[in-house]
Amino acid sequence: MLLRVNNEQPNRESLSASIIDSWSEGVCKPPSVALRSVHNVINRYLKVTQPDMIDGLSSGNVDIIVYLDHHKGEDVFPQDIEQRFGITRSTSCRVLGLMERKGLIAREPVPHDARMKRIVLTEQSRTIATMLRENAESMERVLLRGLDDDDIRGFMHVLDVMQTNLVASGKLGDSRQYPSLDLCEPADGPDHTAGDGMNDDEEDRKEEQ
Repeated sequence: MLLRVNNEQPNRESLSASIIDSWSEGVCKPPSVALRSVHNVINRYLKVTQPDMIDGLSSGNVDIIVYLDHHKGEDVFPQDIEQRFGITRSTSCRVLGLMERKGLIAREPVPHDARMKRIVLTEQSRTIATMLRENAESMERVLLRGLDDDDIRGFMHVLDVMQTNLVASGKLGDSRQYPSLDLCEPADGPDHTAGDGMNDDEEDRKEEQ
């Protein structure tokens, strides 16, 4: 069971010397390395379980297709992709441009301002969106086996505190690119801070083309 967390962020001195020594001596992985390890395992799992028809798509393409499918019927612009995945404008331009050339997305002018172009899925990508979503949902169920709701809420809050600490350093630019990671709840559920982003290292994943 995960330790329940409160809203108070401990300072550096609250870490015990034994924990710090275990990291420096290589006895176990520090949190940042552990997160990257799990991130890599998730990507490998999704790769080996993905439907055959999406072979050749990068993990970045997969994430964007699923996001656009989730927000179908809404106007989604490049800046929305940047905020959702915590990537820079130059990265989003490169990734979206490649996806457009692959026939995965299209850009359409919006009625109220022809200069603005929203991003939409093509027929090709709409066909595979459901399969991508079902595969991701299946992975989440496997990933969270043995954890109850409080475990998951606590874990997501810990991730949010870690991200907030790094963003608060002022070295990562606009903090609005890094939404809260606290667990989202349905509108009629308990009152928890909602977050719409995953900001581990999505920018690296968008580089995989």
